[in-house]
Amino acid sequence: MTARDHLSPPPGYYPSAWPGECGGPRRQKVTRAPGLRLQAGETLAARTRRLDDDRWPVMFVLRDAGELYLQGGTRAGQSRTSYGWVEQLDPESLEPLKRSPDLPSGGHNWCGAACVHANGDIYVVNGAYAHRLTPDLEVVAERRLSVDNAHNGHLVLSDGALVAKDIQNDPARRSVFTVLSPELEIIDRYEFPWNSVGRFSADAQDGEDHLYVTSGTEIRRLIYRAGRLSLDPDWAAGYRIAGEDQAFAWDSTLGDDCAWFMDMGENAVVRAVLAAHPIGTQAVEVLPPAALEAPEALRPALRQTTMQRYPNGAPIHAAPQRLFRVSLRDATDRDAFVLFDQPQGNIIAPPLYDQDRRILVAFDTANRRLGAWRYHGPGDLRPLWQHPWRTTNQLTLYADTGELFVDDCTTPGRWDAVVVDVETGAERGRTDTGCMLSGGMWYTPGFDRDAYTSSPLGAIARLHVTAG
Repeated sequence: MTARDHLSPPPGYYPSAWPGECGGPRRQKVTRAPGLRLQAGETLAARTRRLDDDRWPVMFVLRDAGELYLQGGTRAGQSRTSYGWVEQLDPESLEPLKRSPDLPSGGHNWCGAACVHANGDIYVVNGAYAHRLTPDLEVVAERRLSVDNAHNGHLVLSDGALVAKDIQNDPARRSVFTVLSPELEIIDRYEFPWNSVGRFSADAQDGEDHLYVTSGTEIRRLIYRAGRLSLDPDWAAGYRIAGEDQAFAWDSTLGDDCAWFMDMGENAVVRAVLAAHPIGTQAVEVLPPAALEAPEALRPALRQTTMQRYPNGAPIHAAPQRLFRVSLRDATDRDAFVLFDQPQGNIIAPPLYDQDRRILVAFDTANRRLGAWRYHGPGDLRPLWQHPWRTTNQLTLYADTGELFVDDCTTPGRWDAVVVDVETGAERGRTDTGCMLSGGMWYTPGFDRDAYTSSPLGAIARLHVTAG
């Protein structure tokens, strides 16, 4: 049975409640941090901090108690010099305590990722570069990766090596994996036979690591053994449906010996961001700059105008949103589910699968649908609950309490963080994040009945429990 990231620190990672993107290499997004335990008479509140207008805050990672780090880059579509950065923040005020130097990215404006390695240092991949930083955010090592392109995150393998993959939306081109030692020496370069946009997941099995990667048409497995990557010729599953106008799949999550993922990952904004080289340098108006600078009284009208101009990120494919399940033991054991049965589905983040409760949570951003199903075995998903909410972010679940962080962006220009019971869908808490727009980022558990999240528009929020 697939190991659970929340039960023990994944090999290669620092033993914190959230040491890297999605909480661990299997991308389960289930945390062992104590739940919020929202009670009657308590509410969810937000403290918001707005960053410089050219910065894209991406993800938070946790080290020791009270050590909160924020990684980011520069906003897609802006014309200034691109760079990466890391800040250590005060966990309550969100004000910076320390900041790294600006980190070169090769000119790419993309989100990248950070992790806290088992050795205690912080590793960042941004654009075409990887960096190793001390906990005081001093640069220890820098490495230009093996392909001049933006890289879509990175994972730590069980032997402590790191692996990153570039993001490639052109079917005529191939994505490239770079394997790095903890000292950031390149120890392997593997050319994937296809293009790949989404991040990848990994699981250690019998002394080797298995990497699960979605191309534009199928999911494949790579094997990492003795410092080298190779393609597993015996495991592959296509997800294209005959006659359907589908889009590529983003990330997969691993649970119950299955890979779970969704298609319909491309919309007009995503296509425009990925079309330029360096990635993210083509101007894309997601919100007009005036919406960020205008007095509060004027913002609703500006937000409404933007949502009318870019409804749902402008879907460009006709198929409904689908969820796919593929057995890690036998790739011919697979399912494709249409969960919402509405055309022009679209997502920019993967589903969540809770192996302990056997609950799958999925959504369709374009059609404002979020729901949960119980998995009873191949071909058998039974509905538990649904909400008519627009969700774009990665979801996060507290293992102990079953409290699930989701977002509801149904009201134009407003992003509510919502805590629901994963079994029933009952709402336990809700607050306006003050960040205006979510966009495939994460909810990261905090240290004391709180959590953190970020917006591509340059804002971050601490979500915390208050009385009354």
